[in-house]
This record gives sequence, C-alpha cells and structure tokens, in this order.
Amino acid sequence: MKKTLALTAFLLGAALAGPANNSLVIGTSQEPPNIYDPWSTNNLAITSEINGFMGAGLIGLDDDGNAYADIATRVPSLANGDYKVVKNAAGDVVRNSVTYTIRKDAKWSDGTPIKVADFQFWLKLQNDDRVPVPDRTPWDKAKITVADADTFTVTFEPPYLFADQVSMPAAPQHVMSAAWNAFDAKTKNEKDAKVTNEEWKKFISSFTTSRNLPKVVAGPFKPTAWRSGNSLTMTRNTNYWNKPKGGEDKYVQTVVYRFIPNTNTLKVNILSGQLDALSAVGPTFDQGVDLQRNERGKFKTYFVPGAIWEHIDINTRGQKAKDLDMDDPRMRQALLLSIDRDALTKALFQSKQAVSNSFVNPISKLYKKDVRDYNVNVAQAKALFAQLGWTAGSDGILQKGGKKLSLNFGTTAGNSTRERVQQILQAQWKAVGVQVNIQNYPSSVFFGPDFLSKGADGKWDLAMYAWTGNPIVEEGNLFKGSGVPTAANGYSGQNNSGWVNAEYDRLHKQAQTEFNLADRIKLFDRMQTIWNSEVPSLPLYYRVNVYTKVPGLVNYTFSAYTLYPSWNASSIGWASRGAVEEYKQK
Repeated sequence: MKKTLALTAFLLGAALAGPANNSLVIGTSQEPPNIYDPWSTNNLAITSEINGFMGAGLIGLDDDGNAYADIATRVPSLANGDYKVVKNAAGDVVRNSVTYTIRKDAKWSDGTPIKVADFQFWLKLQNDDRVPVPDRTPWDKAKITVADADTFTVTFEPPYLFADQVSMPAAPQHVMSAAWNAFDAKTKNEKDAKVTNEEWKKFISSFTTSRNLPKVVAGPFKPTAWRSGNSLTMTRNTNYWNKPKGGEDKYVQTVVYRFIPNTNTLKVNILSGQLDALSAVGPTFDQGVDLQRNERGKFKTYFVPGAIWEHIDINTRGQKAKDLDMDDPRMRQALLLSIDRDALTKALFQSKQAVSNSFVNPISKLYKKDVRDYNVNVAQAKALFAQLGWTAGSDGILQKGGKKLSLNFGTTAGNSTRERVQQILQAQWKAVGVQVNIQNYPSSVFFGPDFLSKGADGKWDLAMYAWTGNPIVEEGNLFKGSGVPTAANGYSGQNNSGWVNAEYDRLHKQAQTEFNLADRIKLFDRMQTIWNSEVPSLPLYYRVNVYTKVPGLVNYTFSAYTLYPSWNASSIGWASRGAVEEYKQK
C-alpha cells in the first residue's frame, strides 16, 4: 500500500519546469538521517552526495583526478613549497606538512568569514574520544600551527601518505562552540557511553533549525526546506566565492532532491518526465539497462565505472555469533563457497560488474589480482560445515546442539537489485542447509546509529551494503582492529564485522608510513591475503554507478575520483540558460 501511494503521489505532481525556472529536480532512492554533519558520523553515500552541494573543502579533485583549490588560495605541492616532507639521516620520512592560505572571500552562508579557528575547532572534536566519528585516521596524528588568521600548517607526525591529497574539513565555530561547551561540561566525567552518545545527538541537533536544516554551510547551495520522506530543497548560496563562468545567474538556482525509496518508482518517474536527473544513489543496474532502452531522446543513461564495493558483512561479535560459529573463518569460507557469484553477476549485470575477492578496488595500484577466487564449491562448503559440527536435520537445515544454522540477512529496503541478490543467495544457501531470513530496513535505520555498529547486541547476522573507496587513497582502514565500533569508543569506527587480526593490524600500521610504492604494494599484498583467507565480509562485486539526466543539463558529471555529481555543484546548469559546459560525462 505504501509503495502504491508513493507512486501515485509522485506521478500526480505538476510537470517540472527544469530550465524554465533554472531549477534542478533530482530523484534518489535514499534519504539521509541527517545532513551536513561536519564530522560525517552518518557515513552514508546519499549524505555525502547532498553535502557536495552544501560543503566546501580546502582543495578538491575533478573528474580526471586533478586537484583544484576551493577554500584555499592554491593547491599545495612540493614545487610551490606548501607541501613538505622531512626525512631523518637514514632517509626515512619522519613527518610531512601541508600549508594552506584561506581565500579572503571564503565565507559561511551567513556571511561570517571562514578562519583558521574553524579548522582548529573541527580537529579538536574529531580527535575527542566522545565523538562517534567513523575513523579518526589520519587526523589523530595531525597538529595545526597558525601563521596568521588565514594561513596555517597541518603537520603529520608520523607522516601521512596522502597529506597533500586530502584537506581538513572545517566546522563553524561561531555557531557550534557554545553547544560544544555544554556537551563537554555534561559528559566530561560520564562513564556511560550511551548517555554520551545521546548528548552528542543533542549537540548535533543544536546545529540545526526546527526543520532539521543546518544553520550555516559553506558550499554553493544552502538548504531551505526538508519534508521528511518527501524532499529536500536547496537554494544557491550567494556568499559562495567560486563563481561559475559567465555569472551564477546563468546556472541552477534551486536544487530539489526527491526521496523515492522504491527504485522501480524512481525509474517510472524519470520515464514520465517528473525528474531532471537521477542521483548516483538511484536506479539499479538492470533498471539502468531498461532506461537506456527507453531513452528516445528524452534523457540519457550512463554507466560510470566507480570504486564502490558491494559486500556482505558477517557479524562476528556477541554470543549469538559465537553460537553460530560466525567468529570462525571456516564458517565464513563455507558461506562464501556456497554461493555462485559468477552466475549472479551474469544474470543480473550481464557480467559488467566484476566479481570481488578483495576489499581493495581493482582501480587501485595496491590491488592484488591473485588472491584466492572463491568460486562456488558446494563439496568444500559442506566439508567445512561438517568440520564445525553442523549436520543436516530432518528438514535439511544444518543444526548443532539443538540450534539451527539460521541467519538474519538485511539490506536497504526498496533496492530491487539488492533484494534480487538476497533471493538468489537465500536459495543457494538453502541448497547447502543454511536457513536465511530476509529482514530489510529503511536506509535511515540500516545506516543509523543503532544497527550496523551494534553487532555485539546481535541485531544482525549478515548485512549487505556498499563501501565507496578512493582509487588514489587506499589505507585499508575498513578492517583495522581499532575500527570496531563499541560502547567504549562511542560506537565510532567502520569495522562493523568486528574482525580483528594482529598481523593485519601490524601490516596496516606499517603501511601508513611506507612512502615507497613498491614496498607498500608488498604490505597490501599480505594484508589482502590475510583478509581473503579470513573473509570477515563476503565480497560480491564492484559496482558501476548508474544515473540519468535530461539533455541540456551540463556539468552534472562524476567519476571514480569525484564519486558524486555534486562535486561541481556551483557549475551545474542548463545550456539554454547560458551555462557553460566544462565537463562531459565519460
């Protein structure tokens, strides 16, 4: 009933004006639980995409992977002296640093100048143990030295390999400092992590208006309305400094995201002309193929190679996981050997999405090609189940000690491709005696604070979702032992499976300061071998991003480097309104 109502509501809407009123309406299958959290405690793809319209960085990358200056006056480099590497007598790099000068006209959306203090404020909170950030690396080794109100140096000791390729975020101190002081006072001696986490939520909410919109942002657009379950509206921020060619009046003035969780409904809306474009978090692969067959000059569909890794996390934490032997690599290997991923990608993706056997994307120079390929092998899978003491019951389901091998398998509700993958895998696992129960959730719940990070509470067994990587920056952080979210660390970290391996952690730590690429490749070779043997997550495939846009919409592009079409938000516009095309989708 809900799906029918959603479809009806969207199709009954008035036809979109598009270039007529210089607006842009984008459809997406997910709605973020919050937006523009400077510490990215909600690490959701759609949040990152929307934040691209509202955020700004010191530097950024374009579709070709070339750096450009945004808040900073120029891109730091060894040549211009803003990037420095210090070695000891033995020739080892002991520290490196990056110096930035903030543009004089860089301002928050309320007109307040962006200053060094905003970066200092962000860094202080980023490294506070009470803040539930996904990962503190590399900022836990960073120190800011101030030259003046606009110039500062970020020093990493030990050195950070990608110091010149990433830029420290900023947070509006003038808006948030009072609320932070209140949070600090309330939680300074608090022993209960849950209480601290609730106070953090209050702190973040203090940064938003009664309509859940951030009070200030730094990017090309600022939010003006959020109708939960329906849409988010953003209007051009006149205080944003990087003006597009020919003047910002020639480019999109209003951006509306429509939240349509059912991807089939999303497809119908683009077919019926109700949307100008689709988000990178939008249609599934097969829906993209169908859209491509029905373009008829009304829109164009793209399949963009990316760095998105689809996988299934296995919960190895808690008593339930132990009872099910999920903490034993043999169980995880058996689960992987029971499924036919080659057949799956052929059936669903015409074999255009490559089967994965590693957490490193094949775009990366660190990718190891010759790790074990877990082709389906039911005989080996059954042998491993037997080693662990699981035997088939009268109904064919494996059991041990009176308990069935019954697993809860969840993903984001409404994503038709993931739901089809679930059904295929459910049938394949049933064939070897594993009972899988499908339990899906809205993305706001699935990626919210009380699900994936709470594996120790037994809230899930198998969780299918994607991680977005960076082909330039690969650190191996997803599976480091210190990244397991727990009550003690405020549920920060991204290692939701809870897998910990001492050798992997040692190699990972060593790789963080290995500037020689050949030696770093050797470290990652071993890390991938360990990971591939232990399989804390079941690797599925590397995704291509599917999205659609109507003719005449320019600079709405992305790549594996930029990740989302919002990277170039200021320059998105309609050719008929005078917008200059700088980038074409490749």
